[in-house]
Amino acid sequence: MFGLSGFWLYLFIFCGKMVEVAFSTLRITLAGKGQKFLGALAGFIEIVLWVFIASSVLQDVQSDPWKMVAYCLAFACGIIMGTWLEHLLAVGLTSIQIVVPAEEAEELGKKLRDGGFGVTILEGRSVDGTARAMVFIQLRRKHVTQAVSLAKKEAPEAVISVSDVRSVSGGYIR
Repeated sequence: MFGLSGFWLYLFIFCGKMVEVAFSTLRITLAGKGQKFLGALAGFIEIVLWVFIASSVLQDVQSDPWKMVAYCLAFACGIIMGTWLEHLLAVGLTSIQIVVPAEEAEELGKKLRDGGFGVTILEGRSVDGTARAMVFIQLRRKHVTQAVSLAKKEAPEAVISVSDVRSVSGGYIR
């Protein structure tokens, strides 16, 4: 393939397969988050790479099994790379629920609002009947770390859960 042999062929296979699998991870994530056109573009790039890489591996693979080893190692590394890229891009929406003693909720809500987050506070009771409040935030995934850090700083004993959200209609989203 492309007149490559030895080390350069293995490097081509490794790098190409790693990038292909990274695009595969992105394609799945983007499509799952409703980004169908970006997902389709990632899929197109993925399959073009797959055709070139797979054909170079399958060509005379029995006499050069190291091509298969490079391909398999790159597959595993591509998953790591794709997951890292997906985390870096942080596509999509998230919901954060923070449960705190009722008397701490307003102050926590104020700090989060001062940080630019839209906050809703719901009142409730814990299993032992203690007054609790749930501070509820919907935001873009790229802001989750900032919101959770702020919540932990203001309410270190809070119970915090983070959930992916498919879509949101109305309200304030940062």
